[in-house]
Amino acid sequence: MSDLNLPVLVNESFAFLDLGLHDEALATVERLLAGSPDREVHLVAIQVFIRLGAFDRACASADALIKGGVSDAEELSMVSLAYNFGGRIQEAYDLQKGLFPKSNESQLGRLYGLACKASRLGRHKEALNHLLACFRFTNVESWDAYRKVFLDSELADLWEVIPSMQLSLREAMRHCNVPFDEILKMNTMSGEVRCVDFLDLKVMPSKFQALLRPVHGSTFETSPLVEMRQPELFQEYLAWQDSLVAPRLEVFRALGEMIHSTVVAEQLSFAEFQASRGRIACARNHLVCHLLESPGASVESLPDIPALRPLVEEFRAQHAESPESFRYLISWECKDNPEEFIRDVYSELPEVNRGSGYALLALGSMHYRLGNTASAIECWSSCASKWPKDDAPVMNATILLSGENRWDEATKLINRLPGSCLDSMLWKSATRAIKERRQFTISSKVHPAPRIPTPTFGHLYSGADEEFLHEKRKLTPLHF
Repeated sequence: MSDLNLPVLVNESFAFLDLGLHDEALATVERLLAGSPDREVHLVAIQVFIRLGAFDRACASADALIKGGVSDAEELSMVSLAYNFGGRIQEAYDLQKGLFPKSNESQLGRLYGLACKASRLGRHKEALNHLLACFRFTNVESWDAYRKVFLDSELADLWEVIPSMQLSLREAMRHCNVPFDEILKMNTMSGEVRCVDFLDLKVMPSKFQALLRPVHGSTFETSPLVEMRQPELFQEYLAWQDSLVAPRLEVFRALGEMIHSTVVAEQLSFAEFQASRGRIACARNHLVCHLLESPGASVESLPDIPALRPLVEEFRAQHAESPESFRYLISWECKDNPEEFIRDVYSELPEVNRGSGYALLALGSMHYRLGNTASAIECWSSCASKWPKDDAPVMNATILLSGENRWDEATKLINRLPGSCLDSMLWKSATRAIKERRQFTISSKVHPAPRIPTPTFGHLYSGADEEFLHEKRKLTPLHF
C-alpha cells in the first residue's frame, strides 16, 4: 500500500459513488484491495460494495475485518449490515446484539436492526420488544426510523403476527409510555414518501426504481426532479407505500390500546403497592391515573387503602363540591396556561377545591414555571402542610430553598417527611446534599414524568417495577 495515497483513493471512491460513476468507484476499491489491504481499506470496501449491491464482496471484506479482530462498535455495525444484506442473518444478529453503542442515534440504529433481524429469524416477540424500545430514543431524521418502521420489508412478518400476540404485564409496563399517538400522527401526514433499502427493492414493483436515488449508504429516496418529470408514476409509488403502511398503522394503534388498557387496569394495585412503602406521591398519581383513564372509574369506588384514606376523603369532598373543578385540577390542564391559572382560574375555584392540596401543588408549579420562586416555595410549603406524607411538595420546595442557600429552612422542611420516605436512595441523596450545604436537583430528562405511571415512576425508584412483579408473582420474562 506504500505506493498508494490511501486518503485520496478513499475520497475518490465515495465521490464516484455520489456522482453515480459506479464502474469508477469499483475500480478504485479494486485498486485498494489489490495490495495488502488493512482494516481501513476493508471498511471502505464494505461501504462501497453495499452501495453497489455487491453483498458477497461486502461480506468477504467483513470477514477479513472480523478475522483481524475488529472491536469498534461502529465498524462492527457495518459488518453486521453487510452480513444482513448478504443473507447471513444469524451472524448479523449475533454481532449487533453484542454491541453497546454510546450515542442515542447509534443505539436507535442497533435496536432497529435487531428488530428487523429478529423478525426475519422468526423471533417475533423479541422483534416487537426491540421495535418498541426504538421509540425511547431520538429519531434519526436522515432516514426517519419512526416512519420507515411501517414500510420496512424486513418487518412484514412481524406486523402480520402482532395482532395474535399476548403481551405480559412486564412487557406492557415497559412500553406503556411509548408515544403511540404522536407516532401515529407523524405517520398519517399525506404525501410524504418514505425511504427504502436494498431488501425493500426486492418486494416493490420494479417500475418504481426509476424514481429512486441512493442516499446514506444503504437507503434510497425519490429525487424531486424525477418526481416532477414522472408525476403519475410518483403518485402511484406513494399509493403503493400507503397500501403497505395503512394496515400496519392500525395494528400499531390496536397494540397501543392493548398496552394502555393493561397497565391502566393495574393502577389501583400500583397505588396500594406504593402506599405500603410510604411513596404517597406515587400512590396519589396512580389513583389519579385510574380516575382519568379507567372507564367508569369514580372517587366513590376507590378502594380503602389505609395510608391513602385522608387523600381519598379530600378527593371525594372536592368532587362533591364540583366535579369539573376536581377533574380540571387532577388532569393538570392548568399547565398550558400558567398566567391564566394564577390570574383568573385559581381565585374562581370553589372553596374546597381552591384549598385542596392539588390546587396548592398546581399553584406552586405555575409560579415556578413563571420564575416566581418565592411564591412557588410558599405554595409548595403550604401543600406540604396539607399533605404531610406526600413527598412531592416537600421535594419541590426543598430544591428551590437549596438553590437560594436557605439551608435552615430546607433542613426543617425535609425533616418533616416520615421515615419511610427517607429510606429511599432519592431522599438519602437529597438529605445528604442539604446537610453538606450543596444544591441539588432532579433532572426531568433522567426522570421524565410518565403519562401512564408504573412503580418505577420515571426511574425515580429504579427496580420498583420488578419488585411489584415479584410481589404479585407476575414474572413472565421479557423476550430479548
